[in-house]
Amino acid sequence: MSAAPGPPSPSNVQGLIMRGYTHRYSTHMLFKFPGRAAAAAFMTSLLPYLRSAADWGKSKPRMMLNAGFTVSGLQAATALTLDDFAQFPAVFRAGPDSQDSQQSLFDLEDSAPNLWWAKNFTTADLHCVVHTYALDAEAMETIVSHVAGAAKSAGVTELFGTKGGKTRLVQAQFPDGLIQFGYRDGISEPDLKWPVAGKPFDASTLNNFVIGYDGSPFQPGPTGDNAAGRFAKDGCYNAFRILSQDVAGFERFLDQNAPAVAAALGKSKAEAREWIAAKVMGRWRNGSPLELSPDAPIDATRNANNFGYDGDRDGMRCPISAHARVSNPRDEQVDKNDQPVPRLIRRGMPYGPPFGSGDPDADRGLIGLFLCGALDGQFELIYGWMNTNNFSQLFRPGFNTQDAVVGNRNVDQADLSFVMPIAKGKDIKVALPQFLTTRGTAYCLLPSIASLKAIAAQAV
Repeated sequence: MSAAPGPPSPSNVQGLIMRGYTHRYSTHMLFKFPGRAAAAAFMTSLLPYLRSAADWGKSKPRMMLNAGFTVSGLQAATALTLDDFAQFPAVFRAGPDSQDSQQSLFDLEDSAPNLWWAKNFTTADLHCVVHTYALDAEAMETIVSHVAGAAKSAGVTELFGTKGGKTRLVQAQFPDGLIQFGYRDGISEPDLKWPVAGKPFDASTLNNFVIGYDGSPFQPGPTGDNAAGRFAKDGCYNAFRILSQDVAGFERFLDQNAPAVAAALGKSKAEAREWIAAKVMGRWRNGSPLELSPDAPIDATRNANNFGYDGDRDGMRCPISAHARVSNPRDEQVDKNDQPVPRLIRRGMPYGPPFGSGDPDADRGLIGLFLCGALDGQFELIYGWMNTNNFSQLFRPGFNTQDAVVGNRNVDQADLSFVMPIAKGKDIKVALPQFLTTRGTAYCLLPSIASLKAIAAQAV
């Protein structure tokens, strides 16, 4: 039976799919279920705070949550059969530590899956991720205490994926949407075109993310009038990824390369540092894209998204291996096998102490929520691009260049050089160190509100 027609009801879709929350506080809590009854009791306690994508009006909720389940979590929390689970995508069932997924993620050396979660537990042990949000510190403490208490009462085990064994993944406090490397984040997101009463519904983007609707080249599933299809409908997949960021190493990289750039361009060393920082990211730290503001950050372009790369095929304004360009090549021509160009919904937030305050070697980085309808065709495809720049004819054949920020430098035969053109036939080339280390990854389904209520009622 074919998938049901759109549009989905925002009241049945989890809220973080629709919007990036601007709550200043968040904590991301990890759990393991002993069985179906415990999962039901736990979820029942969370339902009062569960936030859908329905418009909350002028007043933001003071505290709220969303929840995702891994395949092992769904096996523990539901009565879905092996035949039902066979309807889910193979990549979701196998998990991010599988050999197939690692062909794109390339979590090597210090990022290896056997080192994830500070070796406190395995990825298979992780059943549920609860994402809590609050407007103030008191509300954050209240909702975290509620979730932790609900788990304890239900006999659900809270897992801790950080060093020391009892530290939760807590959002760091930064102004103006900054992340640990000092850039503004969350600027470029796909327009999901949610249904608006009285207006025609354009499903062209939304159906790439929400499961159970026709018209997407990525075919989010399972679909159909069967137990798996009914349960997954109105859900979305989340690649939940903890990325430690070497901020000290990033700043050293800028310091080490600034003198040569300053000499070549006639800039001060301070100006050269920020020029390099903009080139590796593809945007200045304030958010201005190089395509529109190639010479300096401009406040008027700090939120700009209406631009492309096709007119900059030599990378004179934005290098072709810059992070923003690799992760979203926009109108740049990509190879036929990589079309259509995938997008991700990103709901990232920094964790750990800001660099420059306290221990410079403290663990700090990004809690990444990468939402998609197809883990392989969207998330893993883009990650493969970042580790091996081979998706466009603009890249030189035989040279395994990488995303300037995200790529794992341990990829076999990786070309660690980053080229920044400054004039026709004249480049500045620098060597790229490792900036990120994966601390953990889980593939989760963010079920619909109805399916979460069914788990609570042991009705699925």
